[in-house]
Amino acid sequence: MDGRWRTMEALLLLLFGLLTSALDVPLDLPQPPTITHQSPKDYIIDTRENIVIQCEAKGKPHPSFSWTRNGTHLDLDLDANVSMRPRSGTLVIDIGTEKAELYEGVYQCTARNKHGTAVSNNMIVRQSRSPLWSKENIQPIVVQEGVSLMLPCRPPAGLPPPVIFWMDNIFQKLPQSQRVSQSLNGDLYFSNVRQEDSRSDYICYARFPYTQTIQQKQPITVRVLDMDTLNDTMADLYNDTDLFSDAPS
Repeated sequence: MDGRWRTMEALLLLLFGLLTSALDVPLDLPQPPTITHQSPKDYIIDTRENIVIQCEAKGKPHPSFSWTRNGTHLDLDLDANVSMRPRSGTLVIDIGTEKAELYEGVYQCTARNKHGTAVSNNMIVRQSRSPLWSKENIQPIVVQEGVSLMLPCRPPAGLPPPVIFWMDNIFQKLPQSQRVSQSLNGDLYFSNVRQEDSRSDYICYARFPYTQTIQQKQPITVRVLDMDTLNDTMADLYNDTDLFSDAPS
């Protein structure tokens, strides 16, 4: 009986040894390049910092890297502000002395060794922008109590998109609730207005994060009237305008 167990034990040890040796993969096995990390497809330049466009790859042997900009080979020797990190494809552009818009474009990284080539996604590099809000002549809004209401914000399109918030003329945030809420596009919604919502300083603000600028829309005036007051207001308006007068001769 003991002999059988010794034989079984020997066979198990032999099998274990064979499995272990089969799992040992040589570390110097040739490998074509593989991109392991890269910047997002949309890269917005923060003008307060250098441009850093990520491109990392692995392979055996370690790959070399090159870049194209707008489909043309990017020669790093021609621009002292552009460099590549050692043993990496990550591109660093010093914009301390140059305008950031000079480096806008579509960038692509290539990693290659003698076993193959790997190419990154196209990365669109653009400068952050905070365009001015267009001037508006906003008329006061007069509504009946209890109706729904939407106050439009419509900020200028920026890169990246601005952060929207509503405040009054003393820079206090306007209270929001289940009845009053801000939509994803920045508009302010009232499910049903009340007379307490009447005010002359509904102001939409847009904060552009990279340029650290805040712009404001012209203040919006809202008057909420009950039905009787609204009828009186409309009657006064019609009385002030003689719709049935004859045209001057």
